[in-house]
Amino acid sequence: MSKVLTQQEIDALLEGGPIVHPPTEVVRVGDPVEVVVDGMTLAYGRFVHEKGRLCVRITKLRTP
Repeated sequence: MSKVLTQQEIDALLEGGPIVHPPTEVVRVGDPVEVVVDGMTLAYGRFVHEKGRLCVRITKLRTP
């Protein structure tokens, strides 16, 4: 499931500073992704190209 954030939601998130720092390396479609929140790995996936945007398709959820 995914959700497109509204401009107001994006602005509210950015008030505290950058949340995701720009990558220092080149990323490509198909590259593996580890989804980490507060230092905890939640899922694994791969970069995909959907409707002109770079997205992450989750391939495995971390089980508790």
